Amino acid sequence: MKRLILLLLLAAAPLPGWVESVEFPWNTFPRQLWERELAWMKNIGVQHVSLPPAKSPAELVDLLKLLKSLQLEADLEGPIPQELEPYSRSHGGPLVAALPGPVAKISALHPKALLESRKQLEAGSASLLWTDVEDTLRADGFHAGLVNFAGDEKSQALAIRRNAQLLHFWGAGFGGLKQTRMPLGNLPGIQVKQFLEPRGLSVAAVTNPSAKPYAGGLKVYYPPSKHILSIPRVSVPAGASLWLPVNVPIGSSPLCKACSAFAATDHLVYATAELTTMEYENGILAMEFSAPEAAEVILQLTRQPSGPYVAGGKPIEFDWDAHTQRVRLTVPKGKGIGDRVRVGLAIEPPDSTAFFDLTRVLVIGEHNLLTSQYSSEEIAKRSRLVVPPGFTVTSKVKSPLETVFDIYVPETAVHGDHVEISIEGDGVQLSHAKPQLLRPSSLRFPDAIGVRLAATSTLALSPATIPFNARSGRDVSVVIRNNAPEIRSYDVHLEAEGLEFSPASMQVAVGASTQREVQFRVFPSKAEAGLHEGLAVLSGTTYVKEPVRFLVVPPAADLAWESGPFHFLESPKLRATFLGESWIEFVDKDKNENRLKTPVVLPGKVGGLVELEGKLPK
Repeated sequence: MKRLILLLLLAAAPLPGWVESVEFPWNTFPRQLWERELAWMKNIGVQHVSLPPAKSPAELVDLLKLLKSLQLEADLEGPIPQELEPYSRSHGGPLVAALPGPVAKISALHPKALLESRKQLEAGSASLLWTDVEDTLRADGFHAGLVNFAGDEKSQALAIRRNAQLLHFWGAGFGGLKQTRMPLGNLPGIQVKQFLEPRGLSVAAVTNPSAKPYAGGLKVYYPPSKHILSIPRVSVPAGASLWLPVNVPIGSSPLCKACSAFAATDHLVYATAELTTMEYENGILAMEFSAPEAAEVILQLTRQPSGPYVAGGKPIEFDWDAHTQRVRLTVPKGKGIGDRVRVGLAIEPPDSTAFFDLTRVLVIGEHNLLTSQYSSEEIAKRSRLVVPPGFTVTSKVKSPLETVFDIYVPETAVHGDHVEISIEGDGVQLSHAKPQLLRPSSLRFPDAIGVRLAATSTLALSPATIPFNARSGRDVSVVIRNNAPEIRSYDVHLEAEGLEFSPASMQVAVGASTQREVQFRVFPSKAEAGLHEGLAVLSGTTYVKEPVRFLVVPPAADLAWESGPFHFLESPKLRATFLGESWIEFVDKDKNENRLKTPVVLPGKVGGLVELEGKLPK
């Protein structure tokens, strides 16, 4: 029997590790949104992007600098031009060679995107390339993507999020696994494939392509016993795919971070949810799962855990079998897109501990204070704070068991990025956190014009553009966001040539990590009709200068103007918007209502708004 099993294992082809990439359409995507979208990709676990080619390599320089700051890698869907060689990985930049083949290109809008991506990986694709992730403005018009211009995700984002989490755990090590051809049992409507590494690490890929959820048993090969193992309770939603870990080493595997304290025989027997993180810190074994349904984990340990067990933020009882030395953990259903849930089991009281105040935000370009506490004076002296490259840290002893760290975040850091910081002592990670990096303050203009390109997508003009009647002026709202952890006071004023504002400036106090809206009145003064470039200036504890434009609209005539790819006809009550030859909006400004239900192609020139009203579809 053992010989048969070995032959079945060796007969299978190896499944290579894979690269998962998102196509980033920089040339058809608004430049002002690059930073936000790339930070979002990194934060959900994406590590690689593919860039359409440029007419001139110089067009990509700013984008490559941004990618380097985010520590993302990128390919150019072809060879690296000689002019961009300084930005290659060999020179410390983000550019790498083209994606390894075979490349499976999958639309993020595919109705079965998750199943299709898993199918390609299980068939041996070396790379997955996700397309249609972003809304775009191309030569032939607007194309909807998975994420709209406002940053809102469609439900299909689940596939990219789940795969990014899976890749984060298994990584390139997946290339060492081979598919078994063992009879795992016939299940109604379920497809089961198992991949095995020579050392015994394994994953069971369970796919449910049917329209009905599956709940029942599952058979897998269990390497330690060299026999088939029955997993009693597995739930797979309709149209879902789960990669379930089987025989994952804890103490002797790079898959478990900082787990050297475990014995070589300690391992995860199986889990009925996708495992995406495993780490050991302060005596606690923490795991993160993608769990579309409630699940369970079985661990084989050489010692009984001391407890407690916390899952999804709540304490839960766990079962320990002294005879088999196995612990059974319940995993609650995950939350949000990606169905993520984190659990933690206290294995034993640690010899030494260190914690720092929970910090969710580090302010860019400023010094951030962080206090750490230690279990002993000795461990306090032997500990250090580990921060990303480019950050600087100084420390001051507050007491024998407390240290205050001063962390300076460089101005080159990317707004919205998350970074990991940790306390290490005696070569062991004692505590860590993943705060978000934010600029100290920001300004937003609720009255600015946004072009509605589809029912679910509106693109705000950049710079922000605020229209008003040349005869009466208008109130202008400005929202001030304070990202600092304390109350801050600001001076704020608006300026634009030919326009007057009341008040000329104002002083505003904004609470910690909150926002406040203030209002100015703008008057045309001697300004002519049309666009007027201006600035909103925030000063005080921080300095922000935000471009803003004011559109002076004549009271009794139509005004033609343009911004980016859009052309407009405007009156005090109506605004018509054109993209190429398509008439895409006809806005009643008093009602804030688009009277044009679907875009209309209007070849040739249009005389004015009155003529357009006569062309409205009945």
